[in-house]
Amino acid sequence: MYQQKEADLKPCPFCGSEAYLYIIPPHTHSDFVKKFCPDLPDCKGEAFVECTGCTAAMIGSTAEQVSKEWNRRVEK
Repeated sequence: MYQQKEADLKPCPFCGSEAYLYIIPPHTHSDFVKKFCPDLPDCKGEAFVECTGCTAAMIGSTAEQVSKEWNRRVEK
């Protein structure tokens, strides 16, 4: 399904817990899934970061993109 990838991620901005980066490779959905969602397009591949504490998450098209966005902190 997806694979965890080593990444230099900052702690979660909401709870301070550790976060992980996951890679979802391109794939075609199974016949079982297509039975219930016939118009679901094939997955082109994506990546997401998820907090191990509060489960906050971000999704992006590449590991580099989503890691950079997760690590971006905005000062008020």
